[in-house]
Amino acid sequence: MNQLIILATLFLSSFYSSTENKTCELKSPIEISENHFKKDDFNDDEAAKKWLLKAIDQFFKETVEMENITTKAYNEYKLDAMNIDMESGMTLPAFEKKWKSKFNTKRVGYDGFLISAQDWNKISVTSCLLMNTTKDNGCLFRVVLKDVVSKEVFKRDIKVIPSGKSFLIADVLE
Repeated sequence: MNQLIILATLFLSSFYSSTENKTCELKSPIEISENHFKKDDFNDDEAAKKWLLKAIDQFFKETVEMENITTKAYNEYKLDAMNIDMESGMTLPAFEKKWKSKFNTKRVGYDGFLISAQDWNKISVTSCLLMNTTKDNGCLFRVVLKDVVSKEVFKRDIKVIPSGKSFLIADVLE
């Protein structure tokens, strides 16, 4: 009986993964709570993509903070970038010196997290394409975000890594 259930699960998961469109749209809000993003019974790439879509949706609904969906290192890096030349921030040369060994400081984006607009209306994910899997079991996704009111489009490469039974954003290349 257990073998039959396993075979049926494998058949259904392979069927859905083979028929799945490589781009994805977020059609409706998905309930998630802070720090409780769980991997599904799919492969890690699919689970990472599903987690990323949920995390982006909840971030723009302002129900989850950046620090709860990013690695500690990326959070510190992004906060430093957004505060360059501010009263309490560092200079651009100091920022590059501090972070160039860990991140591509040329593609950081200094304005905000995930999008460069400070004022936005409703952000939706119009596509999410797996570009590759990294050596540390992470995934790099090409994500296109759109402000549906202003029609502004933001293309980002987002690295997602496993973290415990969940995932975290480890880098966003703008």
